[in-house]
Amino acid sequence: MTIASEIRFPPAEETAGFFVFDKMHSPRPLRPLASDLVVKPLAEGFTRAQAEYDSPLVTGCKTANYYSYVGFNPHPDPAVIEDRMSRYMGFIERTVPTIGKRWTDEWLPMVRERNEAERDRDYSAMSDEEIFARYFEMIRWMEQMWYIHGHINFALVSGSALSDFYDEVMRPEDPTEAYQILQGYHTRPVDAAHGLWKLSRAVKSDPLLSKAFDENHPRDLKAVLEGSERGRDFLVQLDEYLYDFGWRTDAVYDLADVPWRENPAIPLGVIARYVAKGEGDDPMIAFNDSVRRREERTAAIRQRLAGDSAKLAKFEELFASAKYAYPLTEDHAFYIDQMGVSLMRRFVRVLGERLAARGCLETGDDIFYLYDREVRGAMANDTDHRALVVARKADFEACSKLEPAPFLGTPPPPPVPGAFVDPFMDAMVTRLLGVKPPPEGEQDPDVIDGVAGSPGCYTGTARVVRSLEEAGELKDGEVMVCEMTLPPWVPMFAIAGAVVADVGGVMGHCAIVAREFGLPAVVGAVDGTVRIKTGQVVTVDGTNGNVYLDGRAL
Repeated sequence: MTIASEIRFPPAEETAGFFVFDKMHSPRPLRPLASDLVVKPLAEGFTRAQAEYDSPLVTGCKTANYYSYVGFNPHPDPAVIEDRMSRYMGFIERTVPTIGKRWTDEWLPMVRERNEAERDRDYSAMSDEEIFARYFEMIRWMEQMWYIHGHINFALVSGSALSDFYDEVMRPEDPTEAYQILQGYHTRPVDAAHGLWKLSRAVKSDPLLSKAFDENHPRDLKAVLEGSERGRDFLVQLDEYLYDFGWRTDAVYDLADVPWRENPAIPLGVIARYVAKGEGDDPMIAFNDSVRRREERTAAIRQRLAGDSAKLAKFEELFASAKYAYPLTEDHAFYIDQMGVSLMRRFVRVLGERLAARGCLETGDDIFYLYDREVRGAMANDTDHRALVVARKADFEACSKLEPAPFLGTPPPPPVPGAFVDPFMDAMVTRLLGVKPPPEGEQDPDVIDGVAGSPGCYTGTARVVRSLEEAGELKDGEVMVCEMTLPPWVPMFAIAGAVVADVGGVMGHCAIVAREFGLPAVVGAVDGTVRIKTGQVVTVDGTNGNVYLDGRAL
């Protein structure tokens, strides 16, 4: 039996390169099949896309004790780096501005068509042999989606360039103001949030449904609603919503995570919270305010540059390219990170049931604990993996009690002032992920030094939530303290008074949504979920990126 205290993470000298714990996408231990079918293709797809820009970096992913780590490290051949660097910045300048149009005209139609076909595919009509053959096709498609995602990553460079230009011209006091010019665009997560709001209005207008939602826990609501005609009618509406928006979980990579489509307790819980709210809390109001702020910021800089035609032309050029950055950040996550992975789960569960019927597994979902080579062994030879799964589940459970190492390998040296800064790394690592050097000197133990995500100050009671299920306990006006957020978390921003997230930067999802809802937010807090306790009164200074654990007034 594996004992958690005996498990170790590899020391720096055993890892070539540098890899950080990917808390943003996989905050919990990752089951073996997901590491092979989701994360490994991600590294391959990203690296293939990066090579088309002659980036000197390769993406790598490592797993240690089932925790997922990601790294953007230099190509191992110095000659390749030297060769690529002769063209890299030229490709950044000339090719990156085309990414938004390629997504709209080329990649999005392809991804949507494939996802919608897979969503409706009838696996029950397929033989075991056909299912086995499809396994390899699904892996190829997963790698292709991550390849597209690898291109989309570069769209962040356009957003960074526009924000820097805005700062240079406008010199705002609020460090997040420059990023408001990137927001207020219609996305599928906006549709998803509005759809839940519309469902809540249907409940609010029906006394019987309102009573059911008021008196029952979200996990029991589906069974309760099935007991009445009006409840069943409502479930039909919910099912229509989930057909479009239910392919999502609160993280990304783990194929074992159950999406809303299979368990609607989370969307039902959000609807229940929305029922008590008035019309002034409609998420579309916050979205429209974000549109207004973007338009005001855009008009202001155009007015400032009216007398300088060259700079105005530069702004328009940057703006035309960067306007895709935010919609791409949200929409690619909807179609690739969320729906794409959930559809892979749908297929894998069918494959697991087929292998269980052949005696290879005890239950279909045990397939999540196998690696790719073991799945292939079962498909080819009917290998009995039941004893292996029992042992691996015990090992996985022991590792789930660990505090993962924050990184593997040796961190690179701090940047030298005036040295070359890779715009891709700046956009991805600093502005999206929120990675920054630790503060120097003696620090106030009552202060968390994070990243300014969304402006404003707020003092309130904290609630630490590490999953959307836990977030269902969030009370109106509480400070939501979380590890990360992704598009399925958007409804929580209509309930929270402020947000603190362990990971993420000023261009990450949490900061973007907080700005749209007008909530103070500190991101990149690193260990906020550890240092802050539920019930503790804290002050969130989203303008300066600090959280005060003593709840001091500012």
